[in-house]
Amino acid sequence: MSRREIMTDFLKKAVLPIVIALLLFSIFSRIFTENGARDYFLIWLACGVPFGIGKMFTLIPIGFDIAGTVGIVALNVILGGLIGGVILIWRLAVAVWYIPLSIYRFATA
Repeated sequence: MSRREIMTDFLKKAVLPIVIALLLFSIFSRIFTENGARDYFLIWLACGVPFGIGKMFTLIPIGFDIAGTVGIVALNVILGGLIGGVILIWRLAVAVWYIPLSIYRFATA
């Protein structure tokens, strides 16, 4: 691998997920703070929505009235946030792994 490929790989797999996660955490930690205490489950759920948006609409609300449709969409958002939270944790673990790997690749290239 060339140094340019190593740097683009490092930026895509290490820097970008960490920056996105920090940005989302800083936004949602201010929203989900009540009486000075943060609700980390809601923060994790909200931060996972952008990462789980592809899995969000697994249940399609067809043949429901308005209340059933809103309920199914709310369930889809919650499921997407849960799945996206797990994906977010995985991407952060991969990012932590890529930091020493990229340093090693850059030193040996």
